[in-house]
Amino acid sequence: MKQDITTSTETFMKHLNGVMEKPEGYSYELSTRGSKYFKITMIPRGGGGSVYCFIDKLTGDIFKPASWRGPAQGVRGSVLLPESYTRSDWSGGWLYKIFGNVFNRNMIG
Repeated sequence: MKQDITTSTETFMKHLNGVMEKPEGYSYELSTRGSKYFKITMIPRGGGGSVYCFIDKLTGDIFKPASWRGPAQGVRGSVLLPESYTRSDWSGGWLYKIFGNVFNRNMIG
């Protein structure tokens, strides 16, 4: 299962950096330093950055950031299920439940 999450996280990163539309010069970086979550940071052309999302290292669940250090409650998608992030956008707006993002954990078989 760990290998599936690693491979699926790489696929998610390819989606963010290669497939998803974003402003010129924007990129996304993966940090594996945390003990429980991978952190994905959005890096604009001029530098700086902000947390784009967190990924649970054990389950592959995607979370909206609550702060630089941790995720908000509520799963927003899964790297194991590409259909859960097909509506992703460069700013992370798809991670807000108010926009209709309803993730059904039962979709993962």
